[in-house]
Amino acid sequence: MSFFELLKIEFIKVKRGKIIPLIFIAPLLVIFSGLANLQSYFSPEYTNVWAAMFIQSALVYAYYLLPLSMIVVCVMIEGRETANNGLLKMLALPVSRHALSAAKFCVLLFYLFMEMTVFFVTFVAAGLAATKGTGITEALPIIYLMKWCVGLFLTMLPCLAVM
Repeated sequence: MSFFELLKIEFIKVKRGKIIPLIFIAPLLVIFSGLANLQSYFSPEYTNVWAAMFIQSALVYAYYLLPLSMIVVCVMIEGRETANNGLLKMLALPVSRHALSAAKFCVLLFYLFMEMTVFFVTFVAAGLAATKGTGITEALPIIYLMKWCVGLFLTMLPCLAVM
């Protein structure tokens, strides 16, 4: 069995789970709560608004909600695996255990990428709405935001490997 077939099987197994709505909860929660708090700090003469907004939102997200949501995703995937002895049946097939573990890790990477994408998109949308509402005309630093989102993604890789 090739690696891509294993990857396809892993995605089929988690397709019916409620993981996708879970991916949206943490980023939306932290961004809207962070932007609600930041509205009191905004003024037209304030500089570096986007960095302040990102730091406000990313601190809680990176330290607590992102690892917690990935743990919940792992538990949901593991629940699918152990239901009806699915993992034992899979390991009874002539597949490499290393390839099977790598396929599961790739599934986790996909969900992490999805969550980071949702965080980035909702942050930009909510930030644009917040800055327009307060009259701040600072340009959107897309490279700065992408750099830190990629940094968050990369720092979560060892955490996902442990999970």
